[in-house]
Order: sequence, then structure tokens, then C-alpha cells
Amino acid sequence: MAGLCAAAMVGSMVVPVWASDDAAEEEADGDVADVTEALVGLWKDSAGDIYGFYNDYSFFGQWVDEEQDVLGAYALASDGDYTALVMQLANDDGTYDEENEVSYLVQANVDENVLELYDPDSQELTATLEPYEATGDEEDYNKTYQDMGELLTECYSGETDAGETFIYASNDDGSFCSVLVIDQDDNYVSFVGEGTLDEENAIVTITDEVSEMSLGFGVEANDDGSLTLDMGDLGNATVEESTIAVAVQGLKYAVENGTPMN
Repeated sequence: MAGLCAAAMVGSMVVPVWASDDAAEEEADGDVADVTEALVGLWKDSAGDIYGFYNDYSFFGQWVDEEQDVLGAYALASDGDYTALVMQLANDDGTYDEENEVSYLVQANVDENVLELYDPDSQELTATLEPYEATGDEEDYNKTYQDMGELLTECYSGETDAGETFIYASNDDGSFCSVLVIDQDDNYVSFVGEGTLDEENAIVTITDEVSEMSLGFGVEANDDGSLTLDMGDLGNATVEESTIAVAVQGLKYAVENGTPMN
């Protein structure tokens, strides 16, 4: 997996990447860069399946026939003539193996504004992806998910001491941050808005744009590479680096299945 942002150090505390000027980005070149720029976005195929490709080389699929959501990773490679797209579907436990891997040759058809997927052996066209367009239905949140995915550059996910799912995500400068906490009964609390950093105390605070409620926490690095988020009286959460697709899927799950508590 590529494209995940590293956390920066402030004293003995760890804070999000937007709090530091040391963040670095890797850029591909040549044909791969052209396809990467065209690929990122929300697409729909003739079967109605939706593909969301994100800047950190993760993807979030919504399969109509199977009525399920699918997380995965994708990679691009070019030999100068063709660009190969490898999609690896995640297992239920979040792990990956070669059995759930599919490969295509991909070409961005700029004139028709579609992505063309070809069989890597026969080089025959197998699928065409068109840009997804929201229907306007109040229950159709896909455009919202994609807008969120385009803004985010880092994500961490894990559990609180109480066993709740905890997902934190943000963009480069912290102007857009999201915290989502979902309990075992699918009740959820969310904070979406600007994040600020108290450098003296190494405390990150996120203020929700709608409710104007705030959540503050300190961040400490653990020896195993995970992070502990200390929320004071609200307890702790232990999180690890994750993908943008995880943040998008978490939001989709909460909105469609959960009960908001704030």
C-alpha cells in the first residue's frame, strides 16, 4: 500500500501530519501518473456496481448483485505501452491474499470520459467505467462519500477501551477532520470539521461544523506502531494506520445502519 501519510513527532507525543511541515508526497511519472490522475474518483459499470478509487491506492466497491461493500487496494504499473491495474479485495478480517486479486489493462478514454478495462491476456475490452452521478435521492449518499474521500489524506482506525469502533481521518492541513465512533448497537457519534493543535500540550481538538460540539485528545505512540488517543474522561482509543476507504466505508455504514447520538 502506498500514499499513507506518516505521523509527525511533537515532544513525546504524536500528532497528525497536518501539524507538521515535514510531510512528503511521492508522485509517479509517465503513463502511470496520467492514469492515476484519471482513475481517482467514483465510477459505475454497466452492472450498477460502484467503484471508488482514492489517492492512497485504496478502493471501496459497492457490489449490487452481492449486495455488499468491498474494501481493497489497487496498484498501477506501466511498461511504457500499457498500464496494468491490479485490484486486491480485502478479506473479511481486513487481510489480503492473492486469491482475491484481479488484473486489467486500463486506459483512460478522455474523449468519452470513461475508463476502459481490458483483459491482460487477450487485450479485449471487458468493462467500461463511467463517472458516477448522484440521482438526487435523499438516501443516495455516494457523492458525499466521494467528496469526503477526495479531501482525506490520512486515516487511523481501531477500538476504544469499551470496544467501540473508532475511526479518525483528516486532510493535509487539518482544515477537514473526521472522527467516527460506533458502538456494538450501531449507535454512533461523529465530529466533522476543522482540527486544531495545542502545541504546548499536544492536544488535537476537532469541532463539529453542525453541532459545534468538540472532541479533544492527546496522541501517544506505542512500541508496536499503534497510537493511543487519550480523550480524558471519555477514555482511550488504540488505532493504527488505515486507508481512506476504511473511513468512507465507516461513514456509509453508520449513516445506513446506525443511530446518530449527536
